[in-house]
Amino acid sequence: MKGFFRFLPVICLVLSLMLPAGGCLAEELRVEDGGVDLSEQVSVHYPAVAGMTDEELSGKVNNRILEDLRIMKYLERATALISGGELKVGWTGGIRGSVFSAAAWAEGEVENPRTTFVWTAANIDLRDGHEILLDELFTDGAEARELMEGFLEDVIVPDMSAHLLNSEVLPLPDVFRIDETGLVLLYPVDRLSTLSDRAGEVRIGWNVLRPALDLGEDSIPTRMGVGEMISLTPESGEKLKASAAEGTLPGIPARMGDSMQELTDRYRMLTDPDGYENGRMFALEDGSFSGVFLLTDDLSRDWKNSRVEGIRIDRGCAWGLCVGETARGEWLSALGEPENTAEIGEEKAEANRLVPGWCDYYRCGSYQLRLYSDSDGILVSVVLAE
Repeated sequence: MKGFFRFLPVICLVLSLMLPAGGCLAEELRVEDGGVDLSEQVSVHYPAVAGMTDEELSGKVNNRILEDLRIMKYLERATALISGGELKVGWTGGIRGSVFSAAAWAEGEVENPRTTFVWTAANIDLRDGHEILLDELFTDGAEARELMEGFLEDVIVPDMSAHLLNSEVLPLPDVFRIDETGLVLLYPVDRLSTLSDRAGEVRIGWNVLRPALDLGEDSIPTRMGVGEMISLTPESGEKLKASAAEGTLPGIPARMGDSMQELTDRYRMLTDPDGYENGRMFALEDGSFSGVFLLTDDLSRDWKNSRVEGIRIDRGCAWGLCVGETARGEWLSALGEPENTAEIGEEKAEANRLVPGWCDYYRCGSYQLRLYSDSDGILVSVVLAE
């Protein structure tokens, strides 16, 4: 009990900070990290929305975040583990438009001495503080579920490792988060687990859900900018180029130059690295990297000194570029003529894990955006490279 009383002032301070202070004006909404590190093995972190000028609404939003993410329960559990045990709670997410969405992960002795991994999520309309339900994203919820189920069965299941302890993707889970590029389904660990025994997650791109999306003038997807992610226009093309110039692509928590070792430590590897011409391709477990590869050198057996030299998207959407859908003529119209175009023959395609076709090169700041199309002129891969 001595350990508990030693940390009690810290815990009380954290609890007092959970409710936002009123009467404070800010230029814009932002998400801040809150929580406490009680030891190297026990920590609880959570998001909080700051910058709201309406004190009552601010309290409603942040209290809902705490409730939906089960933060109070995790803090109570953390105090019980101070003298011995392990619990780490972290989060991912943020604000897009007037919508907040985040997921929290809890790993360790979450409820009892047995080690496990649990997802929780909070999806909140910041205009009134209400919890966003899945059906609010669509004009037809039943159609949306059919699209999701078909995607899981046709695309995700065939790619799943035979070594997974749990691989049940249907029925759809109740927990989800939403971000700029798609809907992320969050599973209980006893239904879908990764090779590192974490609870599974699957991202479904907005382009897959396009037929059922509610893109009305004041809808949640519209307020989040989903239309720009699935419709290529000169405006969305400029945003694509701007993102590429910063060394990033939407929805991917990695950027050019990042440490490969730090990324594999944090997100774990889905498979062993695969070789391609002059480098290696890394697939990571996190749902944000579904259909995504990180490219790096092949100079040594390990990668502790390697950095991200390329980001490759083989599935999903990015500022109107939709893999498997967008035609070459569409991006030529929106992005203009490329700096260079090269034919990708059989040998080159095999060496780079691609299909024969064409590649258009666009210079974006210090980086190069490469758009690969197949022989029919349909987008098969988006690559950001040095």
